[in-house]
Parts: sequence; structure tokens; C-alpha cells
Amino acid sequence: MNHPDTTSPEPGLPRLRAVPPPGTADPYPPTAAPGGNGSGGVHGTVPEPGFAARLTSTAGSGRPAARTALETFTAQAGEQLTRVRAWLPPAEPAVFDCYLGTLAAQLDPNTEADPVGVMASLLGVVGVHLGPGPHLQIGYERHRLLIWPMLIGATGVGKKGTAHNAAKALLTHADNEFVAMNVHSGLSSGEGLSSVFAVDSEDGTGKAGRKARLLPEGDCRLVAYEPEWASVMARMRREGNTLSAVLRAAWEGGNLSTLNVDARVARQSHVGILAHITPKEFRAKVTAADMAGGTYNRFLPIAVAQSKFLPNPAAADPALLLDLGAGLAHRLQQAAEFGPVGFTDAGALAWQGLYVEFGSHHGDDSPVEEFVSRAAPHCLRIAAIYAALEGTDQISPAHLDAAAALVRYSIASAQAVLTPDDTLRRLAAFITEAGPDGRTKTEITTKLFTNARRKGEDPGALLDQLVTAGRIVRSARRSASGKGRPTEVYVSTA
Repeated sequence: MNHPDTTSPEPGLPRLRAVPPPGTADPYPPTAAPGGNGSGGVHGTVPEPGFAARLTSTAGSGRPAARTALETFTAQAGEQLTRVRAWLPPAEPAVFDCYLGTLAAQLDPNTEADPVGVMASLLGVVGVHLGPGPHLQIGYERHRLLIWPMLIGATGVGKKGTAHNAAKALLTHADNEFVAMNVHSGLSSGEGLSSVFAVDSEDGTGKAGRKARLLPEGDCRLVAYEPEWASVMARMRREGNTLSAVLRAAWEGGNLSTLNVDARVARQSHVGILAHITPKEFRAKVTAADMAGGTYNRFLPIAVAQSKFLPNPAAADPALLLDLGAGLAHRLQQAAEFGPVGFTDAGALAWQGLYVEFGSHHGDDSPVEEFVSRAAPHCLRIAAIYAALEGTDQISPAHLDAAAALVRYSIASAQAVLTPDDTLRRLAAFITEAGPDGRTKTEITTKLFTNARRKGEDPGALLDQLVTAGRIVRSARRSASGKGRPTEVYVSTA
């Protein structure tokens, strides 16, 4: 995943930078270190056992201790980031070419969270905050601008909760009351979710029932933050649980009324979900019936991992948060006034091509295909949010480009989660560890693929996959003498 850096020479194009640990002077230019599937700024690392002792032993070696500390620090951070980020798919720079991407970049220096996770968290909450007014009218269907991000990352190093907390810090400065009153956890049953929006009448007079409202009076906006989505999955599998069916209705927006014994009238709802889960948990708990049922294609899977090491992260500048929060609050207030969101002429033309890309069915009915089968409406909803936040109800090609880049990353995330390839991941990490010098094909086959034929491995085919995916580049390097055949070299694009 790409890591945004506002000092990058091209808008939205990330850059890797190494920064010494807090309190360490940096009298020498820092060196770059690998950042996994994309470029992550290495701001520091957690020292390994013996770290201090090794630094002390270099004091009389003739090399400046500060430089040695920085080099060791950067090398360790790069190696660890390579390992934890090796499974992530590559992301196009255009993922961050939007207002929310700019906000994620501003928050990035003070968090270890994956920037795409921060941005997706903001996206999910913003869609709810806008309310039911802004919408897309597609034929006979009215699409609320609801996006349900599912952050998928390993325990600890996924930094899923960290991403949520970074987004929450900004959202609190934009609308503290909304964060306090409209963000809740604890999805359990379909009836429970419906009851949040129910207007009960105990005596037939039309007066509201005695049960306290979870949401502010007259407000139908709910963000369900579920940091342990595996637990929700377990509840949904219980016999008689109707949560899956109600969630499918909630994604459409509107009526969640029930017709069971405890019938409730809930004509108006606007629900968003922020779900967190590990790849192993998702693979272990999701069933073929879950995928075929259509609940999970409502979610936007986003693979995440730690982006940098910050042993002692500094608090964000309060003035910056106030400024960003005020700007976001103004845009949210303005965007909430929109009704139908349409296209510019150029946007309508651009959407035709994307609709073919995301609306096509490949016919294999695989779990990945079922997981991402709503890629087209996701792309439109995201683009509409981007447009609304920029003060317009007309989707342009730029809004679609950024939305499409995020949807492509989501599709690649689903593939990485549901069809993991450990061999491919090891190969990508091996090449990334070599830095800009890369690895020769001979080095790859002799060091990483010993007995490849006996194991049924094809290094050439795996290298072709990584080249096609844009994760590495292939080149020919001539010897210093210029004689002989050029050596085939592979360099990571991370």
C-alpha cells in the first residue's frame, strides 16, 4: 500500500523517508528503506534486544555513533516493515487523490496506522454523517452514499484500531456531538438493530415508548463500529438470527421495520459499519453461504498493515486538528444539503468504461468474485462522496479516478485475503529487501527456490505474476566489462 508524503514531487505519489529515533540527532542524510507493498516512511523502530549494547560497542570504531544508530535503526525498521506489509497488494497513487486522502496524509506523521485504513475509516463515517439527503438515483434505485469499510489486518501489526483512532481524532474536531452520540458498538441481532430506529407506541396514542433512544431525537444516522467483527460473524450464524438480512436492507437505506411478534416500525435509517477483522479469522469464519447470500458484498474490504515505527509518537498539533476539523465540518454541512448527485458530461463518459470494468461478471462464482460483486455501486457511491465534499453535486472524471483506484485496491485486498499465496509473498519480500539493487534471477532461483522442480514451484511464472501486478520491474544489467549476456534483474517498486 502506498504511503502518502506531501513532500512528494508528484501529487498523490508517495515517497519513503527514514527519520532517526526521537531524541537522536541526524547529522547525515537519511537512507531509504523498503516499506512493504508500497512506500512507508520509516520514522523509527522498536529496538531489538541488545540494540543499546551494539550501539555502545561502535563508539570506538571510528564511525560516528549517531550515524551508526540511524543506519541500524533504519535497517531494522525496513526489515520489519517488509515482513508485515509483504502480503498487501499494491495501490495506485490515485487512491489518495481526493480530499479525504489529503486529510489522511496530514494525520499520517503521528500514527503508525496504514494511511489507506485511516482514509477508509473517514470515508465510512462521512457517508453516514451526510445523512439520507445526498444520493444517487440509478434507474428505479435510490443509492444512499453509504460505504462500509472492512479493515483486514493481522493482530497487532494491522493497526486497525490505530487507524480508527486517528480518524476519530479528526472527526471529533469536526463534529464532537456526532462522534459521541451517533457512533456505537454491539451489533447482535436484526431486531436489535431495527429497534434503534423504531418509533414505539405503548398505548396507541402515537407517543414514543418509554425506552430511551440510542440516537438523538429525529436523527437516523448510526455508525456501528465493530472492532471485533469475528464476534459479530459468530452471532449471525446462530439459528434464527436475522442480522444478515437486516444488514442487507440497511445498506440500501430506509425501512428496517420488522414483522415478527415484536413488530417495530422503523421507516427511516441511515447505517454505516466500520468492521475490523484479521485475515485468518475472516477465512475461518466466512462460509460459502455467507458469500452467496450477499451480505459481504456490501462491505469494502481494505487490507492494512503498520506503515511505520513510532516508539514515542508525538501528539498531533492541536492547531492542525482544529484547522482540519473546521474545514471538514464546513464541507460536511455544505454536502449534506445536496439531493441527487449526477455527472458532468465528461464524468458520464468516464463512468461508461468503469461500469464495464467493475460491472462485469467473470463467471467463476469464486469467493473473491462474490465478495467484490458490488464494485460498481461502491465506485459510484465513493465518487459521489468525493464530489459532495468538494462542494459539487456533479461527479467528474477526477472523482471517478480516485474512487476507482480505491475499489481496485479493495478487489486486490479481497484476493489477498481469500486466496493468499505465501510463496509469492516470500518472493516479493526477498526482492524488496534488496532495495534499489534488486535481485538477479540466478540469485532468486539459488537462494529462494532450492529444489523448485521437486516442490512443483515455477520461479519464472511467479516473477511474471509480480511484474504483471506492478510489484516489481524486470530489467537487463550489463557487466562492467560490457561482455557477455546481460544479467536479468528484478527490482521492487515499493
